[in-house]
Amino acid sequence: MWVMATRRSKEDTMQNASLANISRTRRAQLVAEFESELGIDYKARAKAAYEAKRWQIIKTIIVWTIAVMFFTIACHKLWVMGEQVKEPFADINPSKSLFGSE
Repeated sequence: MWVMATRRSKEDTMQNASLANISRTRRAQLVAEFESELGIDYKARAKAAYEAKRWQIIKTIIVWTIAVMFFTIACHKLWVMGEQVKEPFADINPSKSLFGSE
């Protein structure tokens, strides 16, 4: 037995679209109710995510600050080593320049 497809009207299509939106909204409401029954707090979860991101930014700033400090110290040491040499590349002994050993 063959069944012919029936043509849908535009009104029927619009009604199905609005029903899909309603069901999505209702599904979101049901999920929210279910999670609230389980004790999941949206505000606490959002605050925890914010704090995690904030802490990651703080750690990144700390690491970059330390890296810049080390770079600055290294550049200063190289500049001081260069100032101590009377003739460029005449006395190349980094251990003597860095640690002061004779």
